Amino acid sequence: MKSIRSSKLRSSVALIVGSALLLSGCTGGQSNEAAPSTAANTSSNANFSYPMPGNTQLTFMTEALGGIPERMPIDDEYQKRTGIAIKHLGGTPMADQKFSLQLASGELPDIFLNTWLQYPGGPEKAVEQGYILKLNDYIDKYAPNLKKTLQDNPEIDKMIKTDNGTYYAFPFIRSEAGRVYGGPIIRKDWLDELGLAIPETIDEWYTALKAFKEKKNAAAPVTFRTIFLGERTGGFAGAYGVMGNYYVKDGKVVYGYLEPAYKEYLKTMSKWYKEGLIDKDFASIDAATVDKKMTSQVSGATFGWQFYIEKYNSTVQATDPKANYVAAPYPTLTKGTKPEFGQLDNAYAGTSSAAISAKTKNIEAAMRWLDYAYSKEGSMLNTFGIEGVTYALKDGKPAYTDMVVKNPQGLGSDQVMMQYAHGTNFPMIQQDNNLPAKYKQTTEAIDIWKNTNHASHLLPPVTPTAAEADEMSSIMNDINALVKEAELKIILGAEPIEAYDKYVQQMKSMGIERALKIQQAAYERYMKR
Repeated sequence: MKSIRSSKLRSSVALIVGSALLLSGCTGGQSNEAAPSTAANTSSNANFSYPMPGNTQLTFMTEALGGIPERMPIDDEYQKRTGIAIKHLGGTPMADQKFSLQLASGELPDIFLNTWLQYPGGPEKAVEQGYILKLNDYIDKYAPNLKKTLQDNPEIDKMIKTDNGTYYAFPFIRSEAGRVYGGPIIRKDWLDELGLAIPETIDEWYTALKAFKEKKNAAAPVTFRTIFLGERTGGFAGAYGVMGNYYVKDGKVVYGYLEPAYKEYLKTMSKWYKEGLIDKDFASIDAATVDKKMTSQVSGATFGWQFYIEKYNSTVQATDPKANYVAAPYPTLTKGTKPEFGQLDNAYAGTSSAAISAKTKNIEAAMRWLDYAYSKEGSMLNTFGIEGVTYALKDGKPAYTDMVVKNPQGLGSDQVMMQYAHGTNFPMIQQDNNLPAKYKQTTEAIDIWKNTNHASHLLPPVTPTAAEADEMSSIMNDINALVKEAELKIILGAEPIEAYDKYVQQMKSMGIERALKIQQAAYERYMKR
């Protein structure tokens, strides 16, 4: 099955990630995707082999806000294989004030996983300001596996550099299966009890949510966090042919919040909220609260990630064997039509990509440690874990051990693999790990959610120039705040739907049309790379 960890364009990019990166020889055909080549025959790498001598220790941070994570077996195995120790310093997202304070301190970690595409002024600005290294020359010297991957896969190469050809980070490239990992989730047992089918249209969703409220006494028929409103996924907005933020429509970059159909979507959400169909606390709740409501009688539907289905079924079926959480298709206005938007990431979205500090004293060690993930051995480790522990080779193919599929502590296969492999959100070429799920509903979700036209609207990982990025940041900081304020006020009923026109005019006066020109120019440059 497809990975249930994908927490995660049938175009040339998808074809390349799906076939040109195959783990030839290592998987024996188990995966449909492949790992990069192990080495390039350059003179500077001719005599190098892992583990690297010297017992070097590197400092390391991620973009996950929080403290220092627990050390896992994958960390020990990485150190043993590479010869390089990692001291984890915690994490901070780029948008958090802690990131700015980290820069100001001048004490960046040797390796910093973050979304460098979002750096104020763009990734080239981070290089120019002396925070991170330009990697071009060092890739030639110390990263033969990444170099060979880029040579063999020009579409990946195109994605991970700037318009000027600067390489600024080791990328996290999602597998084809890993690019879709979220969507609508609903209690089918409730629908069956009420004599209703899984909803496909906005009208059918309205009918189902009304029934949940009136006949199941659900206090919050549908609950979700604000990231699912119409920006992180198409949410309900996709039914109206729009979603938040920037996307491509007929070759032009558009800003979804300006589109007239977004007003119609907000009108519907405001109506549903007024009628008590949407969780009254959605504007402030966290993931744990959503989980609590979905695993009680409070809510019967949500938007979430694939592994939520596994988690909800496992939790509730322990006391209610008839409970049945399933994926629902992204909604449309007209039955039988294909949703315009859902959830789909670019193969390279910029997240979890590793830059190296310009002040590190261990450039080669940092490059070697990161490059290991792009080797065949590194890819096998990150995908299937440790041979003899999480998998064994049978006829040349990896097969999971009972520790993964029949864990004696009762852990799900996903929970086990989080300890022994990286799997996702790590600088590497992600592979499908065919991780078994306990519930077929989990397995079926991706095929349901990926049935949209979203691929035709994806804005690729464009890189505005430093000057353009500075201007974009100046414009969008205020507009982003305005959009969130306006969206919530209208849905919550604090402002009438007619106020939307006022907000559109405000966005225009704040420079959104200039921002669109910058994005369009960056998009056209990207397409010419």
